Amino acid sequence: MVVADGDGLPLASSGDTFACDEVAARMVLVGPKIKTFDGTLFGAGHAWDVQMIKVDIEGSELLVCAVGGSAGARTRQLQRGAEGALRILAV
Repeated sequence: MVVADGDGLPLASSGDTFACDEVAARMVLVGPKIKTFDGTLFGAGHAWDVQMIKVDIEGSELLVCAVGGSAGARTRQLQRGAEGALRILAV
């Protein structure tokens, strides 16, 4: 899991640090164009199965990404991660 800002900076992550950093950096390139993503991201010698949704926090969009595991597990983690980010960052 990784939550990133609009510049691709990981704000919170859990799991392999390299994978989280790479997914955050790559999803920011896709993020401005779409609200959700479900597919495979490719990097130098790596491939990650990723689901992403954008959440709006006071006018700023955050990318919430679930990485690896089954599609069902990513869907559950994505929902939980988005709800958590909204709850924690709500003012």
